[in-house]
Order: sequence, then structure tokens, then C-alpha cells
Amino acid sequence: MTALNQNPLLNQLLESQTSKSQTSNPLLVIEDVSKIYSTPDGPYTVLDGVNLTVNEGEFVCLIGHSGCGKSTLLNMVAGFSRPTYGEVTLQGKRITEPGPDRMMVFQNYALLPWLTAYENVYLGVDSVYPNKPESQKKKIVREHLDMVGLTEAADKKPSQLSGGMKQRVAIA
Repeated sequence: MTALNQNPLLNQLLESQTSKSQTSNPLLVIEDVSKIYSTPDGPYTVLDGVNLTVNEGEFVCLIGHSGCGKSTLLNMVAGFSRPTYGEVTLQGKRITEPGPDRMMVFQNYALLPWLTAYENVYLGVDSVYPNKPESQKKKIVREHLDMVGLTEAADKKPSQLSGGMKQRVAIA
């Protein structure tokens, strides 16, 4: 299996993008990141020495075949996993765990079918802000549903929503 940084065209693009980005304070820095998984057959390297700098306002797209490390890298940015070597920083701070300043939109949304859109969003808000007063949590839920244009659908269950609406509930 080819590691993410072993694609010469991708390396060239990443190096070009990184050199352009060094003129300002970076938003996201992935520095010499490697990820090695233990398997019964020995170590399996998915990422090997990946470097990337992303500045505020830039749009980056990771493209590659199945199993090349795209999701592994994004899981590190989200804080769901850590690199074996190297580091990932957001606004100069090392990412060590998930946080409310980052999110991941999954290909397949995961909503609890017996809860309303409001209740599904509330679960996420409650887990991120467990110590906030109830009134603030409810306000955050309403704001997030409004941001994705689902204020009117707050009381609907997933079975009553379109696929796009379900994805927006997951984003909220």
C-alpha cells in the first residue's frame, strides 16, 4: 500500500502550497506526521512524513485511493487520533483531542432515529459543553439549527427529513 506522501505529484503540490503559506501565520500545520499501525504481520505505515500548512481562507482537498491515509490524516486534525510521529497544530496549539473548534462531516450521518432534529443536536452540544447552564445549551442548539436552515424542522424525526436535511442536522 502506498503511503500518502509517496505520491510525487501530491508531494510537489504540498511543497508548493507549503512554501506559499510560510508568509503568514498558519491556521493548520501538519509537520512530519507519520502513522504506523500494529498488525499481526508487523507494523503497517499509512502516513510517512506528511507536511502541510494551511492558512486562513485556503481551501484544501485531499484526494487519493481507498486506504491511502486521507481519513487517518483528517482524524488527526479532528483530534480523534494522534500521529505516531510528528505533530498537528491548529493556530499554534498542538491538537491532542477533539474540540468544539473543529468538526468532521461524515459521509454517512449518524442520527438517532427516535430523537428529533433538536434532540440529536442537543446530544452533541451537551457532550461538548457539559458544564454550561441548560439555557445556554438550548440557545446553542437553536443557533446551530438556524445556521443550517433547519429551525422549522427542529421537531421532526430523521424519518421525516430528506437526506440533505439529515446531513445538515449532523453538521449542526
